[in-house]
Amino acid sequence: VIRLSLKTAAGEMELQKQGDHWQIVKPLRARADDQKVNDLIAQITTSRIAQFVADDAGDLHPYGLTEPRGTVTIFTADDKQGQILQIGGVPEKEKDQIYVRFAPRKFIYTLPNKIETILSTRPNDLRDRHLVRFDQNQLDRITIDVPGKTKTVLSRKDQNWTIVNRNNRLANAAEARRLIDLLAGEQVTNFVADVASDLPKYGLDKPQLTVTLSSFASENTAETKAGEHPLATIAFGKIDGENIFARVGEEPFVVAVHRSTLDNIFADPLQWQDLTIFKFKPEQIHRLALFTDHEQSLIRGPNNQWEWVTGDGPINTVTVQSLVNTLASLHAVRWIANIPPAAFDKPQLVATFTTSTDDKAQHKVTISGPSADETSMARTDEHEGTFVISSSDLSALRGALVQPPFPSPAASASPSVATSPVAPPTP
Repeated sequence: VIRLSLKTAAGEMELQKQGDHWQIVKPLRARADDQKVNDLIAQITTSRIAQFVADDAGDLHPYGLTEPRGTVTIFTADDKQGQILQIGGVPEKEKDQIYVRFAPRKFIYTLPNKIETILSTRPNDLRDRHLVRFDQNQLDRITIDVPGKTKTVLSRKDQNWTIVNRNNRLANAAEARRLIDLLAGEQVTNFVADVASDLPKYGLDKPQLTVTLSSFASENTAETKAGEHPLATIAFGKIDGENIFARVGEEPFVVAVHRSTLDNIFADPLQWQDLTIFKFKPEQIHRLALFTDHEQSLIRGPNNQWEWVTGDGPINTVTVQSLVNTLASLHAVRWIANIPPAAFDKPQLVATFTTSTDDKAQHKVTISGPSADETSMARTDEHEGTFVISSSDLSALRGALVQPPFPSPAASASPSVATSPVAPPTP
């Protein structure tokens, strides 16, 4: 089946298969839900005949087929005339059946009356409720454009993503994958307008955010020219309660989707940075220093043992190793677009370290004071932007470098003040 026509009292609808997908071509042009269309076709073609009634040469009026309530025409690739099924009235004695006329066989039958549900089918019942349809295998470039902000351009090579307009810095591949899945799975909550003639009404004349999904060819080939080839463009307009108005490319209609969709699209290129902050081996760290209300600094001495540069007391080697491991492979929880202006005026901790024996390869991480939601932010000299540091990493960075004194054996043997001696029984 490559084409389907449905005529009812509500109007006429026509669907056409284009490639692997169904399209509604009348009364409007829109993407159809492949599964729903296939289910509709199956309902028509697999209905079991309840009764053979008569040929269609006589009077059709008793069967309600002189002016049928509905007509379905199915076209196959080699059938230009189409196979016509007309739906008529209900038999007086069999209320669970319905008269139909199948033109190719020139006969009148009865079918189970569930076929009658076809008569109430509307275009929106068969429309694809996915916000957008695109081939993920062709997608290798994502552009996010917000008026007044720096555009974000992400590029994919194999499974890795980079931020093109930030010198191809490594991007957060998991977030790129999440965005693709989000857009591919997003469902329309409402078909708002079938004719997008009043874009300002929906804030779509000047969208607050636009996402363009593209394939990119670096050079000319026999099939494509070099450059960017858009697969789909999604514009987001005004917020309406829990929904936001949207429009896909040049599709002639406006839809509504969940407003959370917009909240889940990073608008700032800095938010797309890879979560890896440092990527060293712990043994590469040669010297480190912690600055709080005082300074503590250590250096690797002979035999790879840590020694004080600033500080004293027995060194807690377990804590130092945990600190070194954390710094060497520090990761962000997420990058933050907007931070309080005074967040780093009084940092709770500054950690510096070197990764060369001459101490020239220097690195630094600054931890802000805790925010209202008790998360801590951090920044480094090697990355632009601010990120959230995990509580476990922060605890490791704030660990006590001095070994606490061991309790003396006498103190360990003394009874707890909370323990009362047991009185001996009286004779």
